[in-house]
Amino acid sequence: MVTAAWLKNTVLFSGLDESQIDVILSHSSIESFPEGKNIFSQGDDAYRLYILIEGVVTLTVKTGERIDFMASTIDKEGAAFGMPCLLEPFRYNVTATALKPSKVLIIEATPVREKMEEDPEMGMEIMKKLALIYFNRLNEMREGVSKFLRGFKDKIP
Repeated sequence: MVTAAWLKNTVLFSGLDESQIDVILSHSSIESFPEGKNIFSQGDDAYRLYILIEGVVTLTVKTGERIDFMASTIDKEGAAFGMPCLLEPFRYNVTATALKPSKVLIIEATPVREKMEEDPEMGMEIMKKLALIYFNRLNEMREGVSKFLRGFKDKIP
Protein backbone atom coordinates (compact mmCIF):
# COMPACT_ATOMS: atom_id res chain seq x y z
CA MET A 1 0.00 0.00 0.00
CA VAL A 2 1.18 3.50 -0.82
CA THR A 3 1.03 5.94 2.08
CA ALA A 4 0.81 9.72 2.11
CA ALA A 5 4.34 9.84 3.55
CA TRP A 6 5.67 7.73 0.66
CA LEU A 7 3.98 9.92 -1.96
CA LYS A 8 5.23 13.09 -0.26
CA ASN A 9 8.79 11.74 -0.68
CA THR A 10 8.48 11.69 -4.48
CA VAL A 11 9.98 14.57 -6.44
CA LEU A 12 6.70 15.53 -8.08
CA PHE A 13 4.66 15.76 -4.88
CA SER A 14 7.30 16.68 -2.28
CA GLY A 15 6.03 20.25 -1.91
CA LEU A 16 2.41 19.35 -1.18
CA ASP A 17 0.70 19.26 2.20
CA GLU A 18 -1.09 16.23 3.61
CA SER A 19 -4.58 17.26 2.50
CA GLN A 20 -3.35 17.78 -1.07
CA ILE A 21 -1.61 14.39 -1.00
CA ASP A 22 -4.82 12.78 0.30
CA VAL A 23 -6.76 14.14 -2.70
CA ILE A 24 -4.23 12.55 -5.05
CA LEU A 25 -4.27 9.22 -3.22
CA SER A 26 -8.07 9.14 -3.26
CA HIS A 27 -7.90 8.95 -7.07
CA SER A 28 -5.16 6.35 -7.35
CA SER A 29 -4.64 2.61 -7.59
CA ILE A 30 -1.70 0.21 -7.84
CA GLU A 31 -1.11 -1.98 -10.85
CA SER A 32 1.60 -4.46 -11.83
CA PHE A 33 2.94 -4.82 -15.37
CA PRO A 34 4.90 -7.85 -16.63
CA GLU A 35 8.15 -7.44 -18.54
CA GLY A 36 7.50 -6.21 -22.06
CA LYS A 37 4.02 -4.86 -21.37
CA ASN A 38 3.20 -1.41 -22.79
CA ILE A 39 1.80 0.86 -20.10
CA PHE A 40 0.80 3.56 -22.59
CA SER A 41 1.70 4.46 -26.17
CA GLN A 42 2.95 7.62 -27.83
CA GLY A 43 0.00 9.57 -29.24
CA ASP A 44 -2.60 8.08 -26.87
CA ASP A 45 -4.87 10.39 -24.89
CA ALA A 46 -3.12 11.04 -21.57
CA TYR A 47 -5.48 10.60 -18.66
CA ARG A 48 -3.28 8.91 -16.05
CA LEU A 49 -0.10 9.80 -14.21
CA TYR A 50 2.26 7.03 -13.10
CA ILE A 51 4.65 6.81 -10.17
CA LEU A 52 7.12 3.91 -10.11
CA ILE A 53 6.93 1.78 -6.98
CA GLU A 54 9.32 -0.93 -8.16
CA GLY A 55 10.78 -2.22 -11.42
CA VAL A 56 12.10 -0.51 -14.54
CA VAL A 57 10.17 1.29 -17.28
CA THR A 58 11.60 2.58 -20.55
CA LEU A 59 10.26 5.62 -22.35
CA THR A 60 10.74 5.49 -26.12
CA VAL A 61 9.95 7.90 -28.93
CA LYS A 62 8.93 6.67 -32.35
CA THR A 63 11.12 8.56 -34.80
CA GLY A 64 10.12 6.76 -37.97
CA GLU A 65 8.17 3.83 -39.25
CA ARG A 66 10.49 1.25 -37.68
CA ILE A 67 12.80 3.07 -35.32
CA ASP A 68 12.15 3.70 -31.63
CA PHE A 69 14.59 5.94 -29.79
CA MET A 70 14.98 5.37 -26.06
CA ALA A 71 14.36 8.70 -24.36
CA SER A 72 14.64 7.69 -20.69
CA THR A 73 14.79 4.80 -18.29
CA ILE A 74 12.62 5.12 -15.19
CA ASP A 75 14.21 3.00 -12.48
CA LYS A 76 14.06 5.04 -9.29
CA GLU A 77 11.31 4.41 -6.77
CA GLY A 78 8.97 7.40 -6.76
CA ALA A 79 9.85 8.59 -10.27
CA ALA A 80 6.94 10.04 -12.23
CA PHE A 81 6.10 9.32 -15.85
CA GLY A 82 3.10 9.95 -18.06
CA MET A 83 3.29 13.62 -17.11
CA PRO A 84 1.63 14.90 -20.31
CA CYS A 85 -1.66 14.04 -18.59
CA LEU A 86 -1.16 17.29 -16.67
CA LEU A 87 -0.20 19.38 -19.72
CA GLU A 88 -2.24 20.31 -22.77
CA PRO A 89 -2.91 18.78 -25.27
CA PHE A 90 -3.07 15.79 -22.85
CA ARG A 91 -1.39 13.27 -25.18
CA TYR A 92 1.48 10.97 -24.28
CA ASN A 93 4.61 11.99 -26.18
CA VAL A 94 6.44 8.69 -25.53
CA THR A 95 5.66 5.00 -25.18
CA ALA A 96 6.17 3.51 -21.71
CA THR A 97 7.08 -0.18 -21.52
CA ALA A 98 7.93 -2.32 -18.50
CA LEU A 99 11.56 -3.40 -19.01
CA LYS A 100 11.30 -5.61 -15.92
CA PRO A 101 8.20 -6.64 -13.97
CA SER A 102 7.05 -3.32 -12.52
CA LYS A 103 4.55 -2.03 -9.98
CA VAL A 104 3.22 1.51 -10.36
CA LEU A 105 0.88 3.90 -8.64
CA ILE A 106 -1.68 5.06 -11.21
CA ILE A 107 -3.25 8.47 -10.55
CA GLU A 108 -6.32 9.63 -12.46
CA ALA A 109 -5.35 12.99 -13.92
CA THR A 110 -8.70 14.76 -14.32
CA PRO A 111 -9.40 15.15 -10.57
CA VAL A 112 -5.78 16.21 -10.00
CA ARG A 113 -6.01 18.87 -12.72
CA GLU A 114 -9.32 20.08 -11.25
CA LYS A 115 -7.75 20.33 -7.78
CA MET A 116 -4.74 22.18 -9.26
CA GLU A 117 -7.13 24.78 -10.70
CA GLU A 118 -9.08 25.10 -7.43
CA ASP A 119 -5.87 25.34 -5.39
CA PRO A 120 -3.39 27.53 -7.34
CA GLU A 121 -0.63 26.97 -4.77
CA MET A 122 -0.88 23.23 -5.34
CA GLY A 123 -1.00 23.78 -9.10
CA MET A 124 2.08 26.00 -9.06
CA GLU A 125 4.01 23.56 -6.87
CA ILE A 126 3.26 20.63 -9.18
CA MET A 127 4.09 22.67 -12.29
CA LYS A 128 7.44 23.74 -10.81
CA LYS A 129 8.29 20.10 -10.12
CA LEU A 130 7.16 19.04 -13.62
CA ALA A 131 9.51 21.63 -15.11
CA LEU A 132 12.38 20.37 -12.93
CA ILE A 133 11.76 16.74 -13.94
CA TYR A 134 11.61 17.61 -17.65
CA PHE A 135 14.74 19.78 -17.36
CA ASN A 136 16.67 16.96 -15.69
CA ARG A 137 15.53 14.40 -18.29
CA LEU A 138 16.52 16.76 -21.10
CA ASN A 139 20.00 17.13 -19.62
CA GLU A 140 20.31 13.34 -19.21
CA MET A 141 19.34 12.87 -22.85
CA ARG A 142 21.82 15.53 -23.99
CA GLU A 143 24.57 13.78 -22.04
CA GLY A 144 23.66 10.45 -23.65
CA VAL A 145 23.71 11.92 -27.16
CA SER A 146 27.05 13.58 -26.43
CA LYS A 147 28.58 10.28 -25.28
CA PHE A 148 27.17 8.54 -28.34
CA LEU A 149 28.67 11.12 -30.70
CA ARG A 150 32.05 11.02 -28.90
CA GLY A 151 32.18 7.32 -29.73
CA PHE A 152 32.07 8.20 -33.43
CA LYS A 153 34.61 10.99 -33.05
CA ASP A 154 37.11 8.56 -31.52
CA LYS A 155 36.76 6.25 -34.57
CA ILE A 156 37.30 8.93 -37.22
CA PRO A 157 40.98 9.31 -38.24
